[in-house]
Amino acid sequence: MEPTTPQPIKKFKTFTYHTGVEWKSDRQGVIHSEGKPDIDITSPPEFKGIPNVWTPEDFLVSAVEQCTLTTFLAFGLRKGIPLKSYKSSAEGLLENVDGKYRFTKIIVKPIIVVESSWTKDQVEELVHTAHDNCLIGNSITAEVTVEPTIVIG
Repeated sequence: MEPTTPQPIKKFKTFTYHTGVEWKSDRQGVIHSEGKPDIDITSPPEFKGIPNVWTPEDFLVSAVEQCTLTTFLAFGLRKGIPLKSYKSSAEGLLENVDGKYRFTKIIVKPIIVVESSWTKDQVEELVHTAHDNCLIGNSITAEVTVEPTIVIG
C-alpha cells in the first residue's frame, strides 16, 4: 500500500470586534463602536436601572435573535429561498443559579413567510440548520431554542 499524502489543515479566519463603554451618570452609560451610532445603556429596572433604555440583558437576548435572522438569511440566500417576510420575537429567562444570575434559556420565535415553491419542511430544515450554526447561540451557556411559525403562500 502506498503512503498517503497528508491533507493540508483548513485554516479558518479569525476576527476581532472592538467596542467601548463610558459612564455618564448614576447607573447609565453609553456604548461606542467605530463608525456606528452611540447607544445609551443602563442596568435593567429590576436592578435599579432606568426604564426604556437598552440593557446588557436586552442586548444578549437580541444578539441571539439577530444571529438567528442573519444566519437564516445567509443560508437561505445560498439555497434560493423565496422569502416574503421574516419577523421574530425573543424571550430570555434570567434566573439565579447557585447564587448568581445567568440566562438559562432563550427562545426565538420567528414568523417566516415564503412563496409556495418551498414546503414547510424545507423552511423548517433551514431554520434549524441556521439555529445550529448561529455563532452567538453557540457561544453562550443558556439553552437556545427556536420555535418557528412558517407560512407558505
